[in-house]
Amino acid sequence: MGLGDIRYEHVIAATEEFRRLGRDTFLRTYGFGRARSYELVLDGRRYDSKALAGVAHGYATGHFLRAADFSGGAATVARCLRELGFVVETGEPSSNSAALLARLRNLKVSRGPGNPAPSRHQPLSLLWAISRAADERPRLTPWPTFRDEVGPLLVEFGLPNAKATSEYPFWHLQGSGLWEVRGVPSELAEKMPNARTFAELEPEAGFTAEAADLLRDPVTRLDAIATICETYLEDIDRQALFARTGLSGYTAAGGLLTATGEESGGAATDEYERVTGPAPRREATRSVIVRDEALARRVKELEDNRCQICGTALRHLNRPYSQAAHVRGLGSPHHGPDELQNLLCLCPNCHVLFDGLEIYVDSDGLVRGTRDDRDPRPLRRAPGHPVDEAHIAYHRTLCTLTVRKPDVG
Repeated sequence: MGLGDIRYEHVIAATEEFRRLGRDTFLRTYGFGRARSYELVLDGRRYDSKALAGVAHGYATGHFLRAADFSGGAATVARCLRELGFVVETGEPSSNSAALLARLRNLKVSRGPGNPAPSRHQPLSLLWAISRAADERPRLTPWPTFRDEVGPLLVEFGLPNAKATSEYPFWHLQGSGLWEVRGVPSELAEKMPNARTFAELEPEAGFTAEAADLLRDPVTRLDAIATICETYLEDIDRQALFARTGLSGYTAAGGLLTATGEESGGAATDEYERVTGPAPRREATRSVIVRDEALARRVKELEDNRCQICGTALRHLNRPYSQAAHVRGLGSPHHGPDELQNLLCLCPNCHVLFDGLEIYVDSDGLVRGTRDDRDPRPLRRAPGHPVDEAHIAYHRTLCTLTVRKPDVG
């Protein structure tokens, strides 16, 4: 079964599903990342060519191809789609993303008379808006919601002695070219309306449609967060900031469980505080990501169940034991692909350190500690085990957000 099984009508069926689900859901459902090169263009819309071909193959044969199933690469997919009569262009998301990041670096922020540091009102508001984009919430937010949610952020993380005026970023972020305000009549839009006018009109504001579309890409979104933090919020506690802005998912690379400090009631104890009964239980319902276990077994076989970082080969119950670790996490907000190029074979200790952003792989392939507390050592890679450098770079960028800045190459 190959791409030759695909016909025109199968591709059309895949585009219809793409539009129905939306790009992010479509890509996650079928295990693909965003296209970095070729895009199919149809009726003014752009589609990720590789993902589209994989789903079209499913419509043709019943077997849906995943990213790891394509041996010929994106160029082969593009040629197949063109032969079927479709227009396939070299996408330029990188240039559009670069323009977005440039605008973020050059916000028109004010500076107080007694403080040369740039105001944090706009950067903090943008982080809050990015968290909404990551949660796939509505692009535009009503003024009361913006005021009630952003206002406390400005008080907590704004410059000392700065006024927490939510209406300022709500309105003036339009100067960035990434933001729009709707619901203010043109006769009142020549200058910023006051808070009373906002309360009467209840306008909406948020990213422009173009900026919001770019920020749906997890890589662009991470780059945007890093750009804002490094340009305007260098001295802020990132852990606390991300927790308050809804970006706590960026404090780890994977699905680490974190302590909440909450107690739901313990087991019964006697007067000496000795447990007198079984540990309590509670009902819980959760949604989990379905991983490709065949891929996990494959990476372990390629690396002979030996940790690629420390070289440890463990045994458990008289059998080899290792863990398949995703470089870019599968879940929200990272939405990494479940593919061999995104997997490492690690021991449990290194897996926890890697997901917890305590270690990273630098641009030379050396594993380093983010707190400079370990000697660098090369990441082992067995023949036949490709690792996508884009995923490694994504993990490095995560490390810049919450710990000492690593060599990002």
